[in-house]
Amino acid sequence: MTAADNPFKVGDRVVFEPDARVIGWSWPTFDGCRLQPGDHGVVTRISQDQYLYLDDGRGGFHWQCFKLDCAEKNA
Repeated sequence: MTAADNPFKVGDRVVFEPDARVIGWSWPTFDGCRLQPGDHGVVTRISQDQYLYLDDGRGGFHWQCFKLDCAEKNA
């Protein structure tokens, strides 16, 4: 998948749901990014068309580590 495949846009409500491989190699990074698996937030910035940042500047992980929040789908 390429950056062009990024389905998210600023304003989307998402959940941070990295897969086991990402959790394994980036666990120490979660605290620095102020983001933990299961956290919800609103996309406020997208860097290089692929790295999502949430409210208060949290984030910096690839868009594939996020899923659209179920509440957003049902709204």
